[in-house]
Amino acid sequence: MMKLNTDRLNAFYQVALDKSFCKAADTLCITQSALSQRVLKIEQEVGSKLLIRGNDGIGLTEQGKLLFEYASEQQAREQDVLNSISGRSAIANGIVRIGAFSSVMRSVIMPSLIPLINSPHQLKAEFYSKELRELLPLLMSGEVDFIVTDEVLEDPLIESIILGAETLVHIRNKTLWHQVTPPCFLDHDVHDMTTFNFFSAQGRSDFEFDRNFYDDVYGILDGVRLGFGEAIISKHIIKEDDCLEVVSHEQQFQSPVVLCYVKNRYLSTLQKQIIEHLKKNVPTYL
Repeated sequence: MMKLNTDRLNAFYQVALDKSFCKAADTLCITQSALSQRVLKIEQEVGSKLLIRGNDGIGLTEQGKLLFEYASEQQAREQDVLNSISGRSAIANGIVRIGAFSSVMRSVIMPSLIPLINSPHQLKAEFYSKELRELLPLLMSGEVDFIVTDEVLEDPLIESIILGAETLVHIRNKTLWHQVTPPCFLDHDVHDMTTFNFFSAQGRSDFEFDRNFYDDVYGILDGVRLGFGEAIISKHIIKEDDCLEVVSHEQQFQSPVVLCYVKNRYLSTLQKQIIEHLKKNVPTYL
């Protein structure tokens, strides 16, 4: 029976995690040459190419994704066992990786995990702010443990937990002495349907407006402050601001905030604590 070499598996796992041979070699305290040899050997062991080089670093083949998922589960199980044997906290030396859309990442998800991240147990946290359409591939590839999206995913492989709901409001710069006709609304990109959905919920599907695009929600907020346009934005990220006003509409418009993870992957004790902290704390920030 073929048995995977632990050193080679760890080498592959670290390269896949860091997306860089240089970073992975530093993490493992070995030379890049030795690291490359280990990765080459495990590819020969399994008889498949596992890693591919792309514009944004090292990526995984389909076979590589399967092995990375296996290695990730092994790492999580090992850490749980070591913590149990040594009597250390379940979060000691752990790592959590979360992907979320920009309006909840900085203002909701990160502060919700302050009690864990600021603990003295050397917990490492990696946060990835992405467009909504980028989140599911990130989760399925194993690059993150959890994603936070705006809908319950109708996929039998995915567990979805509704954490709360964002209230979206219409904002504009109230210091401008004239309003543009038709108004210009700021969205993330051409795929962003937030503004359309908001006015559809008001029974105004035929409302005409122009669009400009900004990279993330904070860019949109800055654009409104500078008078570049109006926006539909999450109420919880709006601070008291002399130049902004919320335009009143009849219908309140809310969007769910949903935590998702893959059902058949091993959930470490740390990951279970992450879930509980998010369920408890996220509503207080929305």
